[in-house]
Amino acid sequence: MLTILGAGGWLPAYGRQTASAVLRNGDEAVMIDAGTGIARLIEQPAVLAGVTRLHILLTHFHLDHIAGLAYLPALGICDDTTLWGPGRLLYDTSTEAVLSAVSHEPLHPVPLEAQDIQVRDMPAGELELAGMRITTRRQDRHSAPSLAMRFDDDLTWITDTAFDPDSAAFAQGSRLVAHEAWFTRGTVRNPDIHSAAHQAAEVAAQAGCERLLLIHLPPFQESVDALVAEAQAVLADVTLARDATAVSGL
Repeated sequence: MLTILGAGGWLPAYGRQTASAVLRNGDEAVMIDAGTGIARLIEQPAVLAGVTRLHILLTHFHLDHIAGLAYLPALGICDDTTLWGPGRLLYDTSTEAVLSAVSHEPLHPVPLEAQDIQVRDMPAGELELAGMRITTRRQDRHSAPSLAMRFDDDLTWITDTAFDPDSAAFAQGSRLVAHEAWFTRGTVRNPDIHSAAHQAAEVAAQAGCERLLLIHLPPFQESVDALVAEAQAVLADVTLARDATAVSGL
């Protein structure tokens, strides 16, 4: 089951917290990114109820994707938690070193090591977690490199990248593509580091995927329906990610 905790990007607004989602498989779960959406777990504890092992996977270290790590001491979500980051893979610096700067005083009172959270670096290629084979792909079309992630043939997660035609090959055959949609043709914003809605749909269509979930939505106005309309001109089955909502079929 895939549950969206934060559907937005950059800053929380109009009911959209920033990037976080949970993909659960029985009593194990993978959390994709750790934005402010983690706070939703206070409102919806059932999302992780009964989970005995949790893996938190970071696509990159921008604050809208890691701010929720500061909330973990208040949540007490799982005794067996491992945090996987792309420090070595993308920046030649360990994930532990990157996060140490923001998880200690004077920025935060409870370091990750004091929470018994194991911090590890994502390996190149693939790994198996929570009964799922997870593969990653480096994305250089962002202000800092980020990772795309694929979970078996069920889900491909592509966020924080300008349009990349090679994304389609990575997503080929996935049941669902979750792809960022930051702007439309009529409201172009940051095209060098983010993707338009029609570009997200083109990636899904070229990958042979029938379902598209729009994620990392812009915070600048309440309605983001124009993103859906633009994407549906390319692919029929398009859904907006919505906070605190499960995605059907996964």
